[in-house]
Amino acid sequence: MFSFKFPVPPEITICETPEDVADAAADLIFRDQSAAIEARGVYRIAFSGGRTPKLLYERLASEEWRVEMNWENWEVFWSDERAVPPDHPDSNFRLAHDALLRHVPIGNVWRMPGEVPGLKAAADDYARTLRMRFGLKLPDFDTVLLGVGADGHTASLFPGHAALESAALVEAVEVPGKTPSRRLTLTLPVINHARGVVFLVVGSDKAETVRDIIEQRNSSLPASRVQPEEGECMWIFDEAAAHLIR
Repeated sequence: MFSFKFPVPPEITICETPEDVADAAADLIFRDQSAAIEARGVYRIAFSGGRTPKLLYERLASEEWRVEMNWENWEVFWSDERAVPPDHPDSNFRLAHDALLRHVPIGNVWRMPGEVPGLKAAADDYARTLRMRFGLKLPDFDTVLLGVGADGHTASLFPGHAALESAALVEAVEVPGKTPSRRLTLTLPVINHARGVVFLVVGSDKAETVRDIIEQRNSSLPASRVQPEEGECMWIFDEAAAHLIR
């Protein structure tokens, strides 16, 4: 595993396997939670869904990490969610709950209410939750976990979608062709106000997209527009995802 500096994004780590990606992310989270708790007494992280975050959550639930983390000082949120109940197989909350949350003593978990029939009302409700926890300002998450789709989407921000230009904290989106198509997502102003953003990307099917983001800085790809104003942006790839980067 090695790291090198790059103008956009500011730091990249390339690992051999997806499991190594999860290990590297766990190390980062331990560093960030320790700094946040020392500075402010609380660590606020936004989880994401997907197969790579699942590996990370399982890693954090392992005996090694369970005893290292200050779980009682964590507040867990989500970067996006599908319009399904929390026990549905497609739920990002359920993925994190089954892999991690039910195994560790995190008391403050603020899930996105994907099951609410009126998705706009659910987005507004989650925005109120963010204001309640962070105050009347843009949320300043300590860590936002993100992935990247082969189409360059991140969270539930898809190419060409109006939500990319939203000034709201949370948007309800409809994404034709995706299952489920209705979703909730944090917006770019919230993501870019985080103290740290961590992208986890694995698989050769993402390699061309990774090249377009890292080398060509293709601004039509939503993930390219994640550039924290003052925080870090970390990209952790496996070799398969990164093999087209020069």
